[in-house]
Amino acid sequence: MFRKVGIFRFLLTITIAAIGIFPVSMLSPVYATETGSTYYVDSIEGNDANSGTDPEFAWKTLTKVNATEFLPADRILFKANGVWSGTLSPQGSGVEGSPITIDRYGTGNKPLIAGDGAAAAVYFYNQEQWEVKNLEITNNAATAAVRRGIHVDGSSGTWTNPKVYKHFLFENLDVHNVKGNVSDDYAHNGGIIVWGTNWDYHVSDVVVKNSKVYSVDSVGIYIYGAQKSYSSGFRVAGNTLYDIAADGALLLDSTGGIIENNVVYNTHVRASGYHVPLWVFSSKDAIIQNNEVYNTAPGGDAMAFDSDYKSDGTIIQYNYSHNNAGGGFLVVNDGTVATNANTNTIIRYNISQNDGGAVFNFSGTPDTTTIYNNTVYLSKFSNTKVVDYLNWGGFAKNTYFYNNLIYNLGTGGYTFAASTNNVFERNLFYGSHPSSEPADAFKITADPQLASPGSGGLGIDSLAGYQLLSTSPAIGAGKLIANNGGRDYFGNPVSNAANPNIGAYGGAGLDPNNLPPLPQPPQEENLLKNSGFETGDFGFWPNHYNGATIQNNNSNTGSYAARLSGAFAGMEQNITGLYPNTLYKLYAYGKSTSGGDAVFGVKNYGGSSRDAHMNATGYTRKEITFTTGESATGATIFLYKDSAAGEVYFDDLVLIQFGPAPGGPGGPTEPVFTEGTNDDFEAGVLDDQWNWIRENDSKWSLSSRPGYMRIASEAGDIVDGATSAKNILLTGAPEGDFVIETKLDGKPSSQWSQGGLIVYVDDYNWFRLTRLYGSGNQLQFTKQINAVRQHAEISDPIESTEVYLRIVKYDNTYSGYYSANGTDYTQVWTTQMAELDDLKIGLTVCGGTSLTADFDYFHVITDDITPPPPPVPVAVTSVSLSESTLNLRVGQSSVLSAMVQPANAANKAVTWSSDHPEIAAVDANGNITAVAEGVAKITVSTVDGAKTVVANVQVLSDTNLARDPGFETGNFTVWTSHWNNSAITATNARTGTYAARLTTQFGGIEQNVTGLTPNTAYKLTAWVKSVDGGSGVLQVKFYGSYDREITVNSTDYTKYELSFTTGNANTGVTLNMYKRSAAGALYFDDFELLQNGLPQPLP
Repeated sequence: MFRKVGIFRFLLTITIAAIGIFPVSMLSPVYATETGSTYYVDSIEGNDANSGTDPEFAWKTLTKVNATEFLPADRILFKANGVWSGTLSPQGSGVEGSPITIDRYGTGNKPLIAGDGAAAAVYFYNQEQWEVKNLEITNNAATAAVRRGIHVDGSSGTWTNPKVYKHFLFENLDVHNVKGNVSDDYAHNGGIIVWGTNWDYHVSDVVVKNSKVYSVDSVGIYIYGAQKSYSSGFRVAGNTLYDIAADGALLLDSTGGIIENNVVYNTHVRASGYHVPLWVFSSKDAIIQNNEVYNTAPGGDAMAFDSDYKSDGTIIQYNYSHNNAGGGFLVVNDGTVATNANTNTIIRYNISQNDGGAVFNFSGTPDTTTIYNNTVYLSKFSNTKVVDYLNWGGFAKNTYFYNNLIYNLGTGGYTFAASTNNVFERNLFYGSHPSSEPADAFKITADPQLASPGSGGLGIDSLAGYQLLSTSPAIGAGKLIANNGGRDYFGNPVSNAANPNIGAYGGAGLDPNNLPPLPQPPQEENLLKNSGFETGDFGFWPNHYNGATIQNNNSNTGSYAARLSGAFAGMEQNITGLYPNTLYKLYAYGKSTSGGDAVFGVKNYGGSSRDAHMNATGYTRKEITFTTGESATGATIFLYKDSAAGEVYFDDLVLIQFGPAPGGPGGPTEPVFTEGTNDDFEAGVLDDQWNWIRENDSKWSLSSRPGYMRIASEAGDIVDGATSAKNILLTGAPEGDFVIETKLDGKPSSQWSQGGLIVYVDDYNWFRLTRLYGSGNQLQFTKQINAVRQHAEISDPIESTEVYLRIVKYDNTYSGYYSANGTDYTQVWTTQMAELDDLKIGLTVCGGTSLTADFDYFHVITDDITPPPPPVPVAVTSVSLSESTLNLRVGQSSVLSAMVQPANAANKAVTWSSDHPEIAAVDANGNITAVAEGVAKITVSTVDGAKTVVANVQVLSDTNLARDPGFETGNFTVWTSHWNNSAITATNARTGTYAARLTTQFGGIEQNVTGLTPNTAYKLTAWVKSVDGGSGVLQVKFYGSYDREITVNSTDYTKYELSFTTGNANTGVTLNMYKRSAAGALYFDDFELLQNGLPQPLP
């Protein structure tokens, strides 16, 4: 039973209202108006036996609150810093103008309502006129289930003239950690959910504003009105949403909804299915404006904004979309239902920067979409389409593109499919011009003269670089659009009478001779080293294992690729110099053979490891977007074969900074190194010539021991690709030859702690001479080039804690020395050679925690340098080949690479020979030519040391054993078995004119191939394409073993592959293409059946 509060107050209100019908002269004066009661709740010092109407007599529990029926204008105040577990479900409703308010009192943290696994942390049922403010709301649990942070629920009881519940305001809330259900694409749980579980709850005037919603499953904000003819006044404004499993915020079945001034990022991160950060469904005259959306994760849809089906008159304007995996904008209608429609969408004055997928997307049958005065920027590494149309019961029609500025430096184009009446007028296309670029009678292709294209940062106001210069050809060159909204993205007025600019900027243009400060775009440079493996070795990839090799075949571009052949083989490269809290994008091309699973990814960047899988038999490109942690300055890029089966190949990796960094889009300013001079560390402050690499200011001091630079060692190093050593103190090296010297006081006592001198290019290329604790106390001279390290140690013969160290650079040689007295020096190891540029010199302490290194001075000598002993020629110890076996077809060629060890061997010359040149010939550079079927051994021998290694080359026939493989006869002459409306058609061919088509369920085509060799491996490949959901199999059978098949359902022509071995007495095989689905169609083309191995001895 609920306790009624304020009954007398309520009756008094009615009485006063009734008295109002009498003349004022007959009444006594009224001096006050009832404004509702205030109730206080204190989780620490409250007591449910209290009145609750005074902070000193506060209630304590949610149970007390939930048992109370509140009246209009009442307030329920929770004390700051308080925590309540369970569901807050107060009873009663307010009236128009007098809602019931839930809020906080006192100072400190927001009151926390922790659902702790309940169905909802805050719950209303068949209520209205409530306002909830200034709370923190969670609903976490160990396992996922249907849960909400806030749930407004109810039932209007009917769909005809229903009761409409009105007014809910949710303001200044923190809603987070809701462990909801993301399975089955379930959208009705998550952060703030306004939806009746019977679907007939009609509601209007729902506002969510100035709140944070994060780490929720599955939806951030979901507001459903049941029928747009009854529901209106939905508004989502000024909120920040991130780490959302599925959709950010969506409005459904309403009129006049507004989504504005929100920042939404990192959505679609845990849910499958089709999700968009901000969108409307079944809406009339909705507006999505002034929002920033970025970093939407890959998956279904994954665009920033969506005008979804059953909608009319949606306007998407003044938004900033960047780095979203699926693209910028989606307009969709389910054309499979005749009564569905999506009409009159307008997309205007938005800016899209480096979105993925396609910028403008159309799915199904939307009608009359107008897209004007948008600015699109795509970087040179992008393959994003500008426009893409997809089939869903048909295609879009009557789509108008006016005054858009397309700045496309990438490779993406335009796909229109079967859409109709696409009109392009007065657009500007700059940069790449793919063949699919649409015709436009007034097209401009000149440089639009954007002030700083690509420089957008975080924040909707970070786009000053997308203003035009006053000399731009886009100014005044647009088409006049009626009802244009009256302003541009930047707030400049847009005339309803004069021709506008092209793009999202409508002003007069910036003076190119008097520009204001402008942001600068990130450097579009590949941050990976040896990313295409064209060094022919593991340079910059020092960590490689389980059968990783660099091959001079199977490349995507160039000559080389990385191959992973062993079970769970892999290789890694460590990247340094990244900016914290900064968006990066990693691209890779990969392919698979014989079922291998090609995986590339990133880890050690301050977040969870991320990866992508590729298993197509031809090279495909995938990408990963990640944001570095708050203090992360590096990452590890890895390639991996996630199986024992098959082989995988990688090529052409790219890592770029993809978004702004602290300090601006380009990140912090790189240190400038000037030529260094002597420093005796007497000043007490560090001289301006010095720069730190990864400074930790708590570990160095000039005051702990005056006259010395003290650096305390820490864990971390820069060996073998690692990038974790801190406090490397550097200055610029002089041109030409030099000597650097120091006196170090300190002796390490734990494993790998060390300190000394360094000549440094970057974390991958350097020389250093250190006092080290390795196998006891040692002195070590180390050379690292392209992250490949060589070193030598001697026992430290000096008992004193003081040692003098020297590195001599002479021409392209480097040598290290130590001394006990600063006069008599002894060389460590031998003189080493390296071609290095942009040298820095200085001090380093790293590797462990046991060394406090006090450096008395750092001296640089450039005169009268005595040449060191010449380098000792390094003998060859071994040779290996890039391939131990090679399979070629007659007429093919390949290249074997010989890797001579050690890397610094003096004479790496080799000779090549073949024991059967009539089968496989080899020249002096390892180029192999396949001449005839058979097996040959290719031997490489080193000139120094006569080290040898052999590769077996198997040469197979290049004859395609499938007849009429591309169906170019135009008939079934050799494909003699066919049924259920299968056909040879002159449409949808991959190459040539004809293809095979299967349109009917269980339809198929077969060919019997004879003349095969028993007990011999063969490989069948075919290209297959699915239309409208068609699926089936490619199959081989009757070859002496069980039938083998592979499912085919790709929407673009894709190469599928089957391998089989004939039986001991089998000389034939049947090739079968078969359609299993009722829906859609399948097209087959370009079959190839090749011998894939030599006959094996019979058992």
